[in-house]
Amino acid sequence: MPHFYRHISKLFISILLITSCADKKKEIDITKVNLELKISRLDKELFAQDETMQIKIPMLSQQYGEFFSRYTEDMLNLGAIGDPALPNAYKQFVYDTDISKVAKDVTEEYRDFSIETQSLTSAFKRYSVLFPNRTIPEIVTIISGFTYKIAATEKTLAIGLDMYLGANYPYYASVQFPAYRKTTFERKNIVSDALTGWVTTEFLKPDSSNSMIDEIIYEGKILYLLDLLLPRTNDETKIGYSAEQLKWCKDNEMAMWGHFVNEKLLFSQIKGDYFKYVNEGPFTPGFDRASPARTGNWLGWQIVRMYMDNNPKVSAIDLMNNKDAQGILNASNYKPKK
Repeated sequence: MPHFYRHISKLFISILLITSCADKKKEIDITKVNLELKISRLDKELFAQDETMQIKIPMLSQQYGEFFSRYTEDMLNLGAIGDPALPNAYKQFVYDTDISKVAKDVTEEYRDFSIETQSLTSAFKRYSVLFPNRTIPEIVTIISGFTYKIAATEKTLAIGLDMYLGANYPYYASVQFPAYRKTTFERKNIVSDALTGWVTTEFLKPDSSNSMIDEIIYEGKILYLLDLLLPRTNDETKIGYSAEQLKWCKDNEMAMWGHFVNEKLLFSQIKGDYFKYVNEGPFTPGFDRASPARTGNWLGWQIVRMYMDNNPKVSAIDLMNNKDAQGILNASNYKPKK
């Protein structure tokens, strides 16, 4: 295991809670939206050998503000901004044999970030139409030390490019990531992961969420927003499944739904009863090993889709403000496909 790898405490996330009216059409007209998404390459700036760390760290701190503090203190755990020892800590990080090799590989893979920039810009234009009073983040690409794919603060969305170097990237085996996680470390997942990370901080899970139906409807809402923001992206990318796993869900939709109903799981408030259906993993325990994890979330997605189809006057903001998961289920007239 590379010696720079360490446990990092979860990054604290701040959000703004603002409401607005919106249109929920999947093909949102963005032709008149004037938005220039700001994307900064902190990964390149930090590892460029152009200045000493004594000069570079204050410059980056001024440039990136609060985000640089969170990156330094919470994500990399290198010490506090202003600590006299910080430049040396950064020097050890940047010139570490392993991490410098990773940074070089990131530079080579992401020399051109224009495709992701275009996709993110279009998605956030749609977001601005749906939620005109909400924050459009500044996007920063980083080297996270294999700790974060996506991280968000109040105004910044960070993408850890070292977590998108392909499932077979050698260092992932050294860090001992499980196989099911490595399959998601592909470049094609960056945009959907970034948007998922942002909307889950803008629309927090309600404090009242304490049953399986609350959990899966919330996750279904997030995935439905991806339908709106990424109308040309396939479902497997949005949820992080393979094509075979997505097919398994479609083929077994009725059986899964019957299981949840018959076992009285939907309204259970005992997380131990339903945790395995919403948790990450190689498959869903209790279903066959060809199943993906988070099958409950996938079903929640189908319920929310049907709810929105059957209630055309409900806007995206109405959906996200509706905390009544059981009401959404009832109004969806959800019927699983055979």
